[in-house]
Amino acid sequence: MAEENQQAATGNNQEAQMIVQHIYLKDASFEAPNVMELDQRGSEPDISLNLSQRTDQLADDRYQVVLSVTVTSKQGDKTAFLCEVQFGGFFQFSGFSEQQLPYAINVLAPNVLFPYCRSQIGTLVTAGGFYLPPLQPVNFEAVFRQRLEEARKQQEGQGEGNGEGNGQQPPADN
Repeated sequence: MAEENQQAATGNNQEAQMIVQHIYLKDASFEAPNVMELDQRGSEPDISLNLSQRTDQLADDRYQVVLSVTVTSKQGDKTAFLCEVQFGGFFQFSGFSEQQLPYAINVLAPNVLFPYCRSQIGTLVTAGGFYLPPLQPVNFEAVFRQRLEEARKQQEGQGEGNGEGNGQQPPADN
């Protein structure tokens, strides 16, 4: 099924294309608030990764997509470091159907932006004096499907209360 969506979004329609017009670092921050209080004996930190995405339509076929990646490292109840990076991109989508466009915006565009975020996070964490194992690739298609499923369940839940759905489509961005 994943292949069907990708083919539908990119392969089946010869005219469908995503053009990357510009990629830029929108924001980056690194904090190490408790360096003096950390256990220096090398206990394994708990590392969490949080993703968010914002999409703005600039023209009929042009979108700005901003991917935010936040990595938090904790040692016990102390935060070792917090690193947040936002990369934005201007993308032009042409030839995509109304059903294909959310897939392109929420899967294809973040797949382009994530490696930039990952590289910048690695640089900031290293400059901060910490070690971070390589961040693994993110399956943005699975994230997109999960969001669609959550929106569908929420819509069904609202429909049960009054006998009707709310008529809204699932959100187009993560």
